[in-house]
Amino acid sequence: MKKLLAVMLAVVLVFSLAACGSKNDSDKKNTEETAAVSKNDYTMSKDVAEETVIDGVMTDISGSDPILKKTTASWLDTCVLYEVNIRQFTEEGTFAAFEEHLDRLKGMGVNTLWLMPIHPISETERKGTLGSYYSVSDYKAVNPEFGTMDDFKHLLSKAHDMGFKVILDWVANHTGWDNAWIKEHEDWYAHDKNGEIDSPYDWTDTAQLDYNNYQMRAEMIKCMQFWIEDIGVDGFRCDHALGVPAPFWNAAVYKLKSINSEIMMLAECSANQSMTGYAFDTCYNDALYGQATTVRGGIGTSSVKNGMEVPTQYCEGSFPMNYLDNHDKNSYEGTIVSRYKKAYQTLLALSFLTPGMPLIYTANEEGYDHEIEFFEKDTVKWDDNPKYAELITALSKLKTENKALASTNTDLTIYQGNNDNSFAFTRKSGDNTVIYISNLYFDPIKDITVDAGFDKATCVLHYDGTAFEYDEHEMTEKDFEHRDYNAYEFYVLVIK
Repeated sequence: MKKLLAVMLAVVLVFSLAACGSKNDSDKKNTEETAAVSKNDYTMSKDVAEETVIDGVMTDISGSDPILKKTTASWLDTCVLYEVNIRQFTEEGTFAAFEEHLDRLKGMGVNTLWLMPIHPISETERKGTLGSYYSVSDYKAVNPEFGTMDDFKHLLSKAHDMGFKVILDWVANHTGWDNAWIKEHEDWYAHDKNGEIDSPYDWTDTAQLDYNNYQMRAEMIKCMQFWIEDIGVDGFRCDHALGVPAPFWNAAVYKLKSINSEIMMLAECSANQSMTGYAFDTCYNDALYGQATTVRGGIGTSSVKNGMEVPTQYCEGSFPMNYLDNHDKNSYEGTIVSRYKKAYQTLLALSFLTPGMPLIYTANEEGYDHEIEFFEKDTVKWDDNPKYAELITALSKLKTENKALASTNTDLTIYQGNNDNSFAFTRKSGDNTVIYISNLYFDPIKDITVDAGFDKATCVLHYDGTAFEYDEHEMTEKDFEHRDYNAYEFYVLVIK
């Protein structure tokens, strides 16, 4: 009966973006999903309501099952995310060695750790000496270079005891060539015109999975469930998320939230409704990143504004992940020093205060001017007093103590001064207001008046272009009339 019902459901397949109040009625996609399910003669899971889900494809996200309701974990509103490159973080490059940095990261206000892939790396077709983290040979194991599974569990337990959440980098689009699936289930992979397993793009160290195969989809979900249910991680950053069909992500998140409704799902892609309608809490703010990299060249503030406003592609409860750096950008587009020059501090503050949540990549607090090797050992050289640690600490405090900066709060009012390079905005929630006023230009500007809509507020952070002031003091709107600003000078004020 379940098998028959599964096929019947697939024939009338409709997946709905109810959280956005819209429907995806693409006949082509529905036909493809139907054919795949019928071809594989797939049956429904015993633990999933029959009217809602077939493993590996969500048939309808507008159903009555309470787990199908789009929810956002409450802890995400105060999330300060830090991307951890285990291989390069310490000389040892192990879970145990990284543990020694937890106190320091906690002291900076970081509360969520994103670990780059921790799985064993395939040796076949490996790039470089150590290979890419994203060439996974076993989804249920850990890279022996990093330690054992018990070592990882110890790190996870210690991080949880300290109040951290921990998410894993998940690579669902492809596997490494040593993955057992290749020998055991060759039909789970995409093939080229010659019948050979294909690689995506120029990622020749990986093999492309075929998401027309629903047995593979179901097994992928089971692997993700293992890390949530058996190991206890708090969610996933999903690599190349758009390379995988949205109905798969919907089905995966349904199963994962059946285990833990408070997980975090981060998609490596710009926002679109198919991703944020149900499965994902947050997507990359690529627009803000693109505009931020042009600030060093003296771009007008109107372009930065376009990267701050939350577009309609973010469905209810979802929000941008604001980043100035990550492993890809550092290794292939230059360091934060080369990309932002002297604008980094000012843009870092903006990334914490604009709608969404901020990301810090390994050694950003160091102001690290080095492109970290991707396929080789290249240990970060840490100073005893990382250059931007105090600034990140202050920004993290602002993020976690002000409801106006909640990740899900989309409130944003931008004010333009009497100069194209002066820039101000406010974020509000109830009686709480956070105000940002700056010069986003590489030269000083003079006689600037910015009306940011307040009478008086507490200045909690001031950067004069060379030094920071963290002592709180009261300022009034009149203080921002006919004011001169140094290059990249900014103020952060709070009203509570």
